[in-house]
Amino acid sequence: MTNLQDLGLAYRKAKVDLYYSSHASLDDIANYEENLHSNLSLLQEKINGEDEAWVTSPEFIGTWTLVTKSVEMDCWAKYKKENGGGLIFSSPIDEWQHALKALAEKEVPEKPKAEFRIMARCSLDFHVLSTLWMLEVGQLFDARLSECAYGNRLRRTQDGKGINKLSLGSFQPYLKPFRDWRDKGIAAMRAALDADKKIVALTADVSSFYHELNPGFMLNPSFRKEILGIKLNRRKKKLHRLFIHALQAWAAATPLKKGLPVGLPASAIVANMALVELDRCIEHQVAPIYYGRYVDDILLVMENGAGFDSTLDLWEWLFDRSNEMLGWVDQSKKQVRFRPAYLSKGRSKSRVRFANGKNKVFILAGEPGKTLADAIAHQIYERASEWRAMPRLPRSATHVGTDLLAATQSDGEAADNLRNADALTMRRAGFAIKLRDFEAYERDLLPEAWAAHRRAFFRAFTQHVLVLPQFFDLAVYLPRVIRLATACEDFADLRRIIEALQRLCQQVQEQCDISVKAWHEKKSKPNATEMLDRWKGQLFSSVRESITAAFPPRLSKAGKQAWKTYMADCHPVIDLDAFLSWPLSVKSFQAQQARLFSLDLAHLPFRFIGLPKEMVAQRGIPAKKTIVGCDKAAELLSSAVFEGAQTVTQWIGFKQLPQGLPFATRPFNLPELFILNRHAYLEATQDDMRAVVLSVRGFELGEKTPLFDKNNVLQVPDGVTPRKCSIAVSSWQTSLDSWTASVMRMPDPDAERYVRLCRLLDGVIAQPRDSRYLILPELALPAHWFIRIARKLQGRGISLVTGIEYLHASKSRVRNQVWAALSHDGLGFPSLMIYRQDKQRPALHEEQELQRLAGLEMKPDKAWKTPPIIQHGDFRFTMLICSELTNIRYRADLRGKVDALFVPEWNPDTETFNALVESAALDIHAYIIQCNDRQYGDSRIRAPYKDSWKRDVLRVKGGVTDYCVIGEIDVQALRQFQSSHRSPAKPFKPVPDGFNDAMDHRRKILPLGE
Repeated sequence: MTNLQDLGLAYRKAKVDLYYSSHASLDDIANYEENLHSNLSLLQEKINGEDEAWVTSPEFIGTWTLVTKSVEMDCWAKYKKENGGGLIFSSPIDEWQHALKALAEKEVPEKPKAEFRIMARCSLDFHVLSTLWMLEVGQLFDARLSECAYGNRLRRTQDGKGINKLSLGSFQPYLKPFRDWRDKGIAAMRAALDADKKIVALTADVSSFYHELNPGFMLNPSFRKEILGIKLNRRKKKLHRLFIHALQAWAAATPLKKGLPVGLPASAIVANMALVELDRCIEHQVAPIYYGRYVDDILLVMENGAGFDSTLDLWEWLFDRSNEMLGWVDQSKKQVRFRPAYLSKGRSKSRVRFANGKNKVFILAGEPGKTLADAIAHQIYERASEWRAMPRLPRSATHVGTDLLAATQSDGEAADNLRNADALTMRRAGFAIKLRDFEAYERDLLPEAWAAHRRAFFRAFTQHVLVLPQFFDLAVYLPRVIRLATACEDFADLRRIIEALQRLCQQVQEQCDISVKAWHEKKSKPNATEMLDRWKGQLFSSVRESITAAFPPRLSKAGKQAWKTYMADCHPVIDLDAFLSWPLSVKSFQAQQARLFSLDLAHLPFRFIGLPKEMVAQRGIPAKKTIVGCDKAAELLSSAVFEGAQTVTQWIGFKQLPQGLPFATRPFNLPELFILNRHAYLEATQDDMRAVVLSVRGFELGEKTPLFDKNNVLQVPDGVTPRKCSIAVSSWQTSLDSWTASVMRMPDPDAERYVRLCRLLDGVIAQPRDSRYLILPELALPAHWFIRIARKLQGRGISLVTGIEYLHASKSRVRNQVWAALSHDGLGFPSLMIYRQDKQRPALHEEQELQRLAGLEMKPDKAWKTPPIIQHGDFRFTMLICSELTNIRYRADLRGKVDALFVPEWNPDTETFNALVESAALDIHAYIIQCNDRQYGDSRIRAPYKDSWKRDVLRVKGGVTDYCVIGEIDVQALRQFQSSHRSPAKPFKPVPDGFNDAMDHRRKILPLGE
């Protein structure tokens, strides 16, 4: 029997899967979740009942909609080839009109063809049932796939044996499997070429894969038992039957009368299983150097022993080894079909074809082969570098349009894989990178700080993307652009975007022929009016939901006026449903936004309401009183989820469990959980921490969690630290005006500060010599920039140590803290932990200025008497903030305990500190890493070397731009030197008197013999 908690967990996963799909309806999710207990109870009754016909009802299967695929301009390309194509237009609108006119004047008039694809809009009940099927039955099928199938694999437990029921979302994140599939293929090619082998590489993909598959084969007993060896008990057989019958009923209700529902995540499991015999055939009968399949894309690398010299030769060689599963579709030999027995009969009959036009065969040998493989690898690295980079906008708003045009045009792009130079994929990637940069600015800066760039972006978007044929390629990004405009109160631009969309819909209707992907050739053409009505309904529903999700809970004065001027009378008349569902007032939009926010469906994640206010912009966060509580949560959730969620509820100061916490789409990440729990690294809080991580993230914290040991050393496991450690010391300036603004809680007057920071960090990320640490000065960063930057640096294996702008507490108090984002591997995968340390007392001038400017007093959140020590991997260090270095007690306490001391500073008195740093290096006998504000300089790494000329490993001062210098410290050499009873002659100065008595025995290693 299926119980309510099974369905609660299934809904929890289904919600995340659906939220991240391309065309999810936020309203559908919200409406379902507002009566979640009732809806799941009714579904439970149906699943456990005797009747099975309900899965074929229209209410259960839902409906279908249309989304853009492409505008086919083959007729225009042919015309230009015949009549000369030298005419170039700067305006895409002018070029479109010219093309229409030229095609209309031909002897046989033609029109461009607007092609759409059918997408599922299934009921939420269907989504929950299909996710339950994945957890109970689908995972048994998924487990039968070999490792050569990379795409759409289910999330499993760390040992890989069972399904992870508590993780949010059903599937592994797509990016790493995709990169593994591609990169392993290229690495296999390179390795074979290095071994002087002649190789052949084949890439191919299935045409209209989902639309041509019928799921009936999944009910075939011989497929399940004989081919896959899966046995199902009575309950699972019933669940399997219900799910497959629902898929078949959905297909029967669409115009295609076939196919899998695109947009239902569980379809991916069925699609993967359809090709299971193809995988086995190639792996066992062909025995290639490499074979990998990512959904319907295959990459095959094998030795060219047979001396292939054409694509036909290669395919026919494969046919001979495929047990008749592969063959030509017909005598023209233009398409290859895959037809195993289980896809050939009755309701299972499916059409799986590799179109030869899309297939490519590479015959590689010797140096030219290596050159090609290297060129492909280089293109991949270049594109990956763009994604790794910090957000960056053009220096001048006038260049935004140029940038966007360059990112979205298809000419001159290189391919990043072995397939045809896929211009569309590259164009989308180029646009996605630009849009990501604008979204980062929206999160990190106030709207007024970068308004000119944004206006230029929306203008360019309207001129170059909201036009035919370009829009059909980039339509998937429209909701994100609308959210950006709404969140920043750019209502004039929002109105222009909506009007451009209305014009575009009119153009498609009047100027294009309409087609639907995978439409049966023998059937009459699709009804253009019906198809366009469905598409426009979906399009403007998405527009409305995007505006609602991002609508500011509190409009500024200028925002209120802009809404009144440009949007108050905006009611797109597409159909009656769209008109009636469009909110009529600002308050109506804000109420809807608060509702979506409560359910973690809004533009800003729900978790932001629980983070410290300095860490996230408050613009999109509604009042706490609007937050909806989660009724009957204990009945819907397992105790593992419920108890952890209750603990987080207490941490973030809510009395009742909010709905957006246990049913989150974007849950707290690990660094944020370390911030929420002030005592995260104490032994006493570990049970709570384990319960929370299991509930929120779906995995168990192991024994290697960062923790203070009995000697009060924070242990952060991070593998074996290399003998030498590179440290990037920044020369970064925060202006006095920015400092004053942070004290006064006013907007930062330095508009260039964020741009300068991104440029500085890009320099660190791009360095060929990887740094292990980056240090920035005291008070260098606003807290809400920290996690984004730390995670970017983590991608390059760099840990961050930086001073954070004053954190304002109650009763006119502020904190001055240094934060360290440290990489760690104690969870079985690369992760990031955040440690925060308070400056215990203000410097004299700092104390005076805080009082003079704002009547503030600096008090630590956590007091300590002995400087806390961190062991990161094998590397031991501590941090002191500026004037704390003058405390002789702190320096004495550190003697023999650390390898290095990090000192972020904002210090004009460099002469005094020069003597302190030089002295500390010798009496603590450690590396001193001092990072001062660029205005004053003297940032350095000081070492206790015997030779005086070696002691400044690096030292920088002055300059008008921000920069980083990388220095290297030899931790092992220092420890070997200090581990001798009597100091050796070199390379360091002898340890000071009494050092051996203070030396921590856990730092001792085998000394060098002389």
